[in-house]
Amino acid sequence: MTSAKLRYTVKKRGNLFWQPTKEMRELGFLPKPLGPDGPAAQAEALKLYAAWQKAQGERGQVTHYPAGTFGAYWDRLRGSKLKPSTWWSKKSVRTREDYERGWRYIDAWRPADDKGQPIGPTLSRTVITRITTELCEQFNADLVATISPRERWRAIKALKILLADAVVRLRLGYASPADKLANPQPAGRSAIWLGAEIEDLAAVAAIAGFEGMGLAIETLWQTMFSPVDVRTLRPSQLKRDCEGFYVHRRRTKTQAEAFAAISDELGQALAAYIARQDRAEADDTPIFRTRADRSDRGGRPPQAVAYKTKDLFAKDFRFVRGILLPDDERQLLDIRRSANVEADAAGADRKTMGELLANGLADSRFLEETYTPPTVAKAREVAQKRALGRVKLAGEVMRLRNG
Repeated sequence: MTSAKLRYTVKKRGNLFWQPTKEMRELGFLPKPLGPDGPAAQAEALKLYAAWQKAQGERGQVTHYPAGTFGAYWDRLRGSKLKPSTWWSKKSVRTREDYERGWRYIDAWRPADDKGQPIGPTLSRTVITRITTELCEQFNADLVATISPRERWRAIKALKILLADAVVRLRLGYASPADKLANPQPAGRSAIWLGAEIEDLAAVAAIAGFEGMGLAIETLWQTMFSPVDVRTLRPSQLKRDCEGFYVHRRRTKTQAEAFAAISDELGQALAAYIARQDRAEADDTPIFRTRADRSDRGGRPPQAVAYKTKDLFAKDFRFVRGILLPDDERQLLDIRRSANVEADAAGADRKTMGELLANGLADSRFLEETYTPPTVAKAREVAQKRALGRVKLAGEVMRLRNG
């Protein structure tokens, strides 16, 4: 075996490198050092070339589902990753996520007999003209028994839209089999936290060693951001002007620009927390970190790492909540709603609230840290109103609890 027979490789100073073309890189085949030119490196090059040939053969395939099935229709409706369909391209990121989450259940579900034994293909691999009303009803009944009302609603919504679309596009000549399937949207969450409870949660977190979680809870409360926007908050997004601290970032899901005012106390606490992390000057990774891992690390000091997933973020919050309120089931996402309720109780303008949470301002660069956009001024006005609303809300809750 010699390197001269290999495709898409180059030899430099006795080492072999995999060097894909621009077209190959667009499909995920990236340059890679293979090591000293020899049998091992050449075998790896042949393996990469075989993977490329396989990818070329599959490139023209829009779907891996059998022809005529619901899954094949779904894939063709969306198009490929390299060339998404017009229908799919027009969907917002949030809408695409809803479809994909709903499709997971369609793709996994199989009908079962009276004894619970699976029969027939999954719903996604069922020929689309063989999907009946009875099959859709059984799918819905199984979801009611196994998943949350909101997840069931999302899955049935996707099913109804996709089957109705297929009836029209494929000219099937009959009504969608899911057309009569009832799918009421479940009521949204209504649980709220009081300002005093937020203070207690943050304090308990700090005492238990979850400094990052404690500061994250306070940041959630003051910014009114979603949990993901706080979890991924970076040092460069913490700003300060002559009026005080504020946060400026883009929403994770919508990329809309958002501003939020925070207290000087919290701003200073965040700045000190960041300073203690011994970051490199260019390190702009997320601010909030887990409690230091105190398990055996071979003599190395405990390490705290950034919250990389929402599951870990929520797990630490539940641990802290369990210390303070063992039987409570309120969640991180309820903090944002609570802050809005507090502002609404003081008469904050709804349009202003919408702008602060996800406004549509054009991109702009801050030439000076002392420049303050109008939305930050609005954020500070809302913060003042929330202080009034906090008193009203706490009084009303106490009246209802004692009544």
